[in-house]
Amino acid sequence: MKKQSWLLYAIPIVMLLLFTAIMVSGTWLKKPFGTQDRLFESIQLLEKHVQDKQWTKAKSQVDYAMQAWDRIVNRIQFSVERETIYDILGALARMQGGIAAKDDQAIMEEIYYFYALWDNLGD
Repeated sequence: MKKQSWLLYAIPIVMLLLFTAIMVSGTWLKKPFGTQDRLFESIQLLEKHVQDKQWTKAKSQVDYAMQAWDRIVNRIQFSVERETIYDILGALARMQGGIAAKDDQAIMEEIYYFYALWDNLGD
C-alpha cells in the first residue's frame, strides 16, 4: 500500500506542472517552426507591398498569412485567450477586404493593430 501512495502526490503535481507549462507557452509557440507559419514576417512584407501599392503581391501575402495563422492557432489555442485569437483573425480578414478594395489606409490601420495584438500574444 505504501509503494503506491507516492502516486497520489506525483500524478497531481505532474499534471499541474504540465498544465502550467501549456498555459505559459504562448510566447514560444507563436514563433515559426518552419516555412509555412511565418506570420509576422508575412505581415511585414504585406506592409511593404501595400506601401508600394503592389496589390497582387499583397493579396498573395495576406493569403499566406491566413494559412500561417491557421497553423499557429492550432498550437496556441490552449495558451492564449480566445478573444485575442478572434481579434487577430478579424484583423487578417479586414486586411483581406482592404486588399480587395485596394484601400491602403484601412490595411495599414489593421497591420498596426495586428502588431499590437502580436506583441501581447502569449504574455
